[in-house]
Amino acid sequence: MYAPVKEIMTDLLKYDLSSDEALLVLCITREDIRMLTTEWNLSDEDITCVMQRLDVAYDQGADVSMVRGITEELMDERRAIRDVSVPASALQKIMLLAGSELNRLYAVAEEGGGNADAFVAEELDAMRQLQTAIDA
Repeated sequence: MYAPVKEIMTDLLKYDLSSDEALLVLCITREDIRMLTTEWNLSDEDITCVMQRLDVAYDQGADVSMVRGITEELMDERRAIRDVSVPASALQKIMLLAGSELNRLYAVAEEGGGNADAFVAEELDAMRQLQTAIDA
């Protein structure tokens, strides 16, 4: 919302929020814009135009893609650091199935004239790591 402080404060009061409810408010001042765009040496009129365009772009707040993008990034981070436990017997069964599939892929790559070893190199490395975990 591009408006004087008093109008923004009044607008915030219309929300039925408890006093301890967290709220994200992004404030961008004229000085912020001036500092972020020093290479263009914007006039006051230019800065006003930038603020008005930001107001239009974020009229409804953060757009869906922004919220989803940030959330997906967070979920990726969580997936990257989580540890899981799998019974060794289940992991061995998975390894057998994966080994069969790797043999099939290897044969397909060989028949197609490609480099079968290079085609399955990453998968073979992952299999070796899993086997090391099972053997430990």
